[in-house]
Amino acid sequence: MSVNQENFLNLIKTEKVCVMLAPSFVIDFKYPAIIGMFKKLGVPMITELTFGAKMVNLAYADYIEKNINQKYFISSTCPLVVSFVKNQYKELVKYLVPVVSPMGAQARILNKTYSDYKIVFISPCRAKQNIEAKEYSDAIAEVITFKELKEIFDEKNIKEENFLNCKEKFDSIIDSNTKIYPVSGGLAKSSHLKNLIKEREIFVEDGTVNIKNVLEEIKNETTKYRFFDLLNCNGGCIGGPEINNKDISEEDKKSKILNYKKYMEEIIYCHNEHNEDVDGINFGKKFE
Repeated sequence: MSVNQENFLNLIKTEKVCVMLAPSFVIDFKYPAIIGMFKKLGVPMITELTFGAKMVNLAYADYIEKNINQKYFISSTCPLVVSFVKNQYKELVKYLVPVVSPMGAQARILNKTYSDYKIVFISPCRAKQNIEAKEYSDAIAEVITFKELKEIFDEKNIKEENFLNCKEKFDSIIDSNTKIYPVSGGLAKSSHLKNLIKEREIFVEDGTVNIKNVLEEIKNETTKYRFFDLLNCNGGCIGGPEINNKDISEEDKKSKILNYKKYMEEIIYCHNEHNEDVDGINFGKKFE
């Protein structure tokens, strides 16, 4: 068992824990069974990142509107894209949108609203665990991956089939529009940036090699685009290396996300009543 897993289990024993589920969780775990499984494990509060993603969208729109004459805007939700820019394209750092990721936004919201809880993020991505989480150590107590979570459930003999009919709900405000975030282009599509930037000036790309080509074009100013929605993994976060069902096709993964989004839009009561307070929270971020 990894140190991260041990820390997570120790937190459950000694603290009140709130988990944040990355929106790609539906590729590996069924809803609402996953909530029942967490409850069985001893986690009292389970949230989804969609509200944090909504705050990120609003912050993006606000920044772009106030800096509309900036030449380029590079999305900063993916820690590997940010790392790539900072380490290999330093001259492009000024174009990274200075806003936190949905993980950072949701953590800050929860840390303010439920300050007596320890926040744990559940991720399909090692970079969130090894790189980005360190930046939010004041708000996030631990990060474990989907693979690590499955190992914990297996170890504790917590089986999904036993929770398929559970009536549990998320403990967070649900914004169905941002459920498409883990799919390549999800940020650009859900944030309505075309109200600020012409649709023909918005570019979506994923995959390490493709990202490098895009950054080269921005560096050389040979691109016709202004806003770049970039994710390192193929297909977006649905291609995260820590997803258990990594062998299903990219199209099937995308379908799981879209089907879940549609399903949740049809449910009136999909979350417990919570009033998450964002007043005074700074969703900005500096890149140096």
